[in-house]
Amino acid sequence: MNTIRMIPFLKRFFLYLTILFLLWVPFGGRYFAASVVVVDFENFFLFYLPLNFIPFAALVLATKLEKGKTAKILLIGLILTIFFNLLIVFLQILFISYQDQLLYMYAIGRIAFPFLLWLIFTYDIVLAPLQEPTGE
Repeated sequence: MNTIRMIPFLKRFFLYLTILFLLWVPFGGRYFAASVVVVDFENFFLFYLPLNFIPFAALVLATKLEKGKTAKILLIGLILTIFFNLLIVFLQILFISYQDQLLYMYAIGRIAFPFLLWLIFTYDIVLAPLQEPTGE
């Protein structure tokens, strides 16, 4: 079983994160000047979705996995990220009087969701070795 070595992993993670965000800036960078971004089809795919998916993709790419498994995890993660973002938009429309509170939940979720999703997919590499008995 593979275990994750933290310092090399963090170096790879920050490298992938930087590269992916730099590739995204020409498409989504215009949103940084706006204080509020309206949720429509274009903004959803150019702004909201990448803010969740790019960190997840960087985490997955930084984890040493087989290429086929990496591609599968990225595809499933993209689908789940789309679902997560659509769910938040739907909840904000459905519960309009709680829109501000849902926006805070989304802000927290936008940070936590990619990390938790990565932990779910890489549990056997990241967390399982911590729980194994040492044999003493």
